[in-house]
Amino acid sequence: MIADVSVCLSRLAEALVLLAAPAELQHDWCVRCTLPEDELALNFDDVYQTVWMVDEQWPGLLTAEVKAVLDGIDRGLQAMSGEEHAEVWTCEGLMSDPRWEQVRILARRAVAGIAELGVVPVPDIASL
Repeated sequence: MIADVSVCLSRLAEALVLLAAPAELQHDWCVRCTLPEDELALNFDDVYQTVWMVDEQWPGLLTAEVKAVLDGIDRGLQAMSGEEHAEVWTCEGLMSDPRWEQVRILARRAVAGIAELGVVPVPDIASL
């Protein structure tokens, strides 16, 4: 079970590092991995859903602040979803839409919170 927690937190840290990265690096990651920009959100959403299962098994592992920031990221990404927001999920959207900058700010806070746990190393964006 500890391995599951470690894997989940590692995946969370990776997803958060991607969301916290500057727009240029986010775009470079999408190009390098041949993935559309919305994969940044999908990547986060996959692990976000799992985080709550970890929290049930290991209550108190994630601080209330980290959980609140994760919820804020999720709300921010959800607010940008849907066909009516398609322009947000482009290279130009990553670079210019202020909602992306808000997600990045929250993601940086969450990365710091995960790092403070000391359970898993937080990767560098260059390693992803």
